[in-house]
Amino acid sequence: MTAERVKAGDVWLNAEFDGPPDAPVVVLHHCFGASLAYWDRHMAAFAGYRTLRFDTRGHGASDGPPGLWTLAEMAADVAALLDVYGIAQASICGVSMGGQVAQTFALAWPERVEALMLANTVSEYNDDQIAMWRQRTEEVLQGGIAAVEDAMLPRWFTPDAVASQAPGYRYMAAAFRRFRPESFAAVAHALARVHTTSRLPEIDRPALVVGAEKDPGAPKAMTERMAELLPQGRLVWLEPSMHLASLEHPERFNRLVRDFLTEVRPI
Repeated sequence: MTAERVKAGDVWLNAEFDGPPDAPVVVLHHCFGASLAYWDRHMAAFAGYRTLRFDTRGHGASDGPPGLWTLAEMAADVAALLDVYGIAQASICGVSMGGQVAQTFALAWPERVEALMLANTVSEYNDDQIAMWRQRTEEVLQGGIAAVEDAMLPRWFTPDAVASQAPGYRYMAAAFRRFRPESFAAVAHALARVHTTSRLPEIDRPALVVGAEKDPGAPKAMTERMAELLPQGRLVWLEPSMHLASLEHPERFNRLVRDFLTEVRPI
């Protein structure tokens, strides 16, 4: 199936829903600045499942409503998409921003979640991280995406991936250059306000937490804390990586996710 634009609540989203008609559904939520193409290298992990992947509001070919957004609104986009396609319940795999939205969705609609896969994400930021989001937003609004590209991409990939121009790095660099400054500001506003830590024990679903020990965006201690607080959380490190571990090691990430899904939601 090719991607199509669908009305999800108050926003038009670019989405692709594909797979065997009666199979369990997995929602794929990409990271900040990417698009549904983030998952191209990972689709083998979900063979036999139905997958719903989409461009988050303000990303790719999806629209972005004016003003600043919240994680609650972004989670509501997911709920609206599930309604559009008649999906009662799904597993959710989210990377970074996608993991924040997945947590928010699971707290708001617990009955619609079968399992969670959370990669390189956080449940809250400290003051320095929040200040960094504000600084980056100001730089982008004044100088465009190019103003922060050299600062952000090395936080997402190891020096080896940058130097070798690895496929995941090339994809992310190109996608980020197309990111609209107003969308950067709107999403950054939402992400900087994530604060689900105290409520993670409410998410009593199988949960795979994937992290990287040197990830500057999702620090080791935060990743460990999330896995501890999730009642059915399990932690796996994907090394050597920075913030976008799945793009550095797509085959290993695919095996981790596939093994998890085969155990908790077999087909």
